[in-house]
Amino acid sequence: MFDFLKAKQRKKKVIVFVDYESWFYSYRTIYNLYPDIREFRARLEKEYDIVDIMVFGDFSNDAIANELVKLRQITNTIIETSNIFNRRKKDMTDFIMLDYIYQFVDANKKIDNYVIFTGDGHFQSVTKYLVQKKKKHVVVYAVRGSISRQLREAASELIELPSDKEIKQRYYKLIVNNFEYVYNHPKIVPTFKNTAEAVALKYGVELDDIKSTLGEMIDKGYIKRITHCIEFHRPIKALSAQWDKLREAGLWELPKAGTDKN
Repeated sequence: MFDFLKAKQRKKKVIVFVDYESWFYSYRTIYNLYPDIREFRARLEKEYDIVDIMVFGDFSNDAIANELVKLRQITNTIIETSNIFNRRKKDMTDFIMLDYIYQFVDANKKIDNYVIFTGDGHFQSVTKYLVQKKKKHVVVYAVRGSISRQLREAASELIELPSDKEIKQRYYKLIVNNFEYVYNHPKIVPTFKNTAEAVALKYGVELDDIKSTLGEMIDKGYIKRITHCIEFHRPIKALSAQWDKLREAGLWELPKAGTDKN
């Protein structure tokens, strides 16, 4: 117990500010992913003693409103930024979050570590202020492909998400989606080549990445190589999804209508 408390005391205190609109919509638009909130907090807890995680966003839209249940699992500090003013709602989220950051640093001079989750260039000034004027260590989290150059240069440290693990998990699910489509179109015979090409083309991802992921799924037994025979043709080397194993791995759920693929 003593060692645990001692280890916790050695952790640096940190305050976390999250522009959840930026994270949520960038993930959906660029990667077709949802933020993994609990993984984010767990990652921070490995290094820091978290003072608070402050989440900002306009949650009036149904798509992002559904995220509130998940957000409340990691923090009680959720600042709703929806408004009735003429300013663009995203600008209002930025404005409110910036105001909170400036107020916090003045009221909590002993906190030396900040995490700011955003890729928006509007936050370069406050990041410079924290790093250069207040001598704070500022870690900027941002979604790959959506961070401004100025903010990147202003941060003490930059961590881009999704992680390689998240991206790989996405590729797994895209491949599973393709096998579901093929299952419902029995005239299609899925081979390694046509599966990889179909997924890469449909979702706009690199063919080599899909080939590599498909190979991993075969090695793990999620997909099986089979010989498919067609009358009056030579046998074809095809692929077959192993639905039981995909379900156990959390990569597929049995449809509620109940078509059993086993």
